[in-house]
Amino acid sequence: MKNAVYSFVGILAITGLMTLTTLGASLLQNRDPRGYPVLALVVGGLLLTFITIVMSARKSSQQNKTVSSTSSAVYPHSPEVVWAAIRPAEAAHQFSDNLAHAFSVPAIPDGPGERQCFFYRDGRMDLLEVIKEVPEELAVTRSSDPLLGSVTTTTYRLDPTLGGCQLTLEILLETPAHVSVNLAAMQAYGDLFVGQVSALLDRQVKEKTGH
Repeated sequence: MKNAVYSFVGILAITGLMTLTTLGASLLQNRDPRGYPVLALVVGGLLLTFITIVMSARKSSQQNKTVSSTSSAVYPHSPEVVWAAIRPAEAAHQFSDNLAHAFSVPAIPDGPGERQCFFYRDGRMDLLEVIKEVPEELAVTRSSDPLLGSVTTTTYRLDPTLGGCQLTLEILLETPAHVSVNLAAMQAYGDLFVGQVSALLDRQVKEKTGH
């Protein structure tokens, strides 16, 4: 019964945040500055939800299961070039036509790491935290799903190769044991991403060279 109540409250909270997200995005698209405080309120709600889910996941870790997927690709580009193409939150626009707004909230000294916020045209929103970073080598992010009670840790690793570098994307999903996980979809997402990065780099080269 308690879990059902928590789930219902969680659904109400997420529905409210989605409604505010749609309102804020609509106001900004109409160049109405009132959209900024609305989205700021959404970010605050997302941060609170993120912290709550992470703490809950830690308390119930013995009842969770962990699944993972790994995708990789080699590019004829330096780690510096690939890093610049995928590191900023705003780079997500290159990988999703459904993305309306993306921005970062800087890390707090001796506190939470950088947060990256993503607002989609269909009302969805994502919030992730950068928990580890070595420029042009490694980035580790963490996000949560308040409805499922799951936490996703994603690792982006760049390794130099002859004439370029290799990008390895590792996705680690920790979720309640009763939740069904589509491993094929996880793998497909990672494979699609490394392929999209390749296509983006090719486009950038063509734009610079003119052919």
